[in-house]
Amino acid sequence: MIELVTLEEAKMHLRIDDDYGDPDITLKIQGGSAAILSYIQGSRNLVIDESGVLIEGEPLTRVQTALLVLLGYLDRNRGGEEEEKLKHGELPYSVSMLIYDLRKPTIL
Repeated sequence: MIELVTLEEAKMHLRIDDDYGDPDITLKIQGGSAAILSYIQGSRNLVIDESGVLIEGEPLTRVQTALLVLLGYLDRNRGGEEEEKLKHGELPYSVSMLIYDLRKPTIL
């Protein structure tokens, strides 16, 4: 499973000092990474190569920043308290505005 940020980067962003919630944060990193890579679809190759290695550059920095923002959202809304603010299939605005122009939908 692809992880766009490390556990340490996520914990620093979320200001978490202990290890108690590491399994939960790791799941959120994996799920959030998958959601963001799905969102950018046709531009995925700007962020990750065919073997799953992250490609350094501005697109990667933007998706990593977007993931950190998404992790904050997921951490605050553990029970889906704010889900009515989103439409099905949408990311929070503060996440999508960072990566919107990377989105190149593909038709299968």
